[in-house]
Amino acid sequence: MEHPVTANKISGLIYWFLTVAIGITQAVFNSYYQILPVTVAFVDGLTFSLVLGILGVALWYVVRYNDPEKSAVIQIIVSHFASAIVFTSLWILSSGIIVKILINDSLYDHYLGSLITERIIGGLLFYALLVSVYYTYVYSQHNQEKQLREAEWRHQIRKTQLSALKSQINPHFLFNTLNSIASLTLTNPEKAHGMVIALSDFMRYSLRKQQDDMVTLEVELRNIGLYLQIEKIRFGNNLVYRFDVEKECNHHLIPNLILQPLFENAIKYGVYETSKPVEIILEARKLPASMELKLINNFDPESVPQKGEGVGLANINDRLLLLYGSTRLLSVVREKTQFLVTMIIPDIAEISH
Repeated sequence: MEHPVTANKISGLIYWFLTVAIGITQAVFNSYYQILPVTVAFVDGLTFSLVLGILGVALWYVVRYNDPEKSAVIQIIVSHFASAIVFTSLWILSSGIIVKILINDSLYDHYLGSLITERIIGGLLFYALLVSVYYTYVYSQHNQEKQLREAEWRHQIRKTQLSALKSQINPHFLFNTLNSIASLTLTNPEKAHGMVIALSDFMRYSLRKQQDDMVTLEVELRNIGLYLQIEKIRFGNNLVYRFDVEKECNHHLIPNLILQPLFENAIKYGVYETSKPVEIILEARKLPASMELKLINNFDPESVPQKGEGVGLANINDRLLLLYGSTRLLSVVREKTQFLVTMIIPDIAEISH
């Protein structure tokens, strides 16, 4: 922890300005009321204030040694009681000796002896005041350090939670894809071969981007394109998709791998249970302080929904809450023959190329 007086120029200037101001005030008082000659008054005042300032700087190390978070209360009380006596004694004795060397005046000896009680009280009061200021600084520094540690812990916890949520996505997708490949090896080996190659490209791309918390929409759509190639091999003409993206949305940052569960949901509830073509449309448009994404897909209302593990929408909602602190960024509307998922991605920053 830095010394509060030497931590920066402003704090140092304030400290020495106040210290010297005490000496000048005392000198003006003594000379105005003709207690001491002007020269003697100013030598006395400035000497006592400068020595007081030097001892005050050293007093910081007594405070640091008696840190309230590391020391017992009784130790702090005893240490400061002894330190206050030493501090006041040193101040009066050393200042008096210096002034006597500078000014050989019997009148000053009488003045100094008559004010010994006042100087002792003044020294103890200055000690108490400065110790209070130092401890206030110590407490504020400790508080800042605690806040920084708590922020770091929260960041680590949040990062762990996000990693856990993200790690659910690929295993979930792999489980479904490997099942499809296993089935195709019996019915259509060529398609199975094509799907393995497409899966390899997708996983290679995903692993490169896995460590990124945020990516641009353009990058995320490239990833989704690889994913949809795999699904296209499985469903053929029954799966139709298109992206309707405004140009300014391409560089908007979004959470990595957050769109894949939406497309998985659309395929699961739209394509699985019908022999008719199902179209999945992704729309992206820029709003003043965010980007709006809409995923629209038609479905057969008479089909029985596939049972899932609840990873998709719940995963997305949890990630949006952790990243943006809001539960109102995702909404799902089911109409007679259409699902509409709307997701709002607040502005953070944009990556320029």
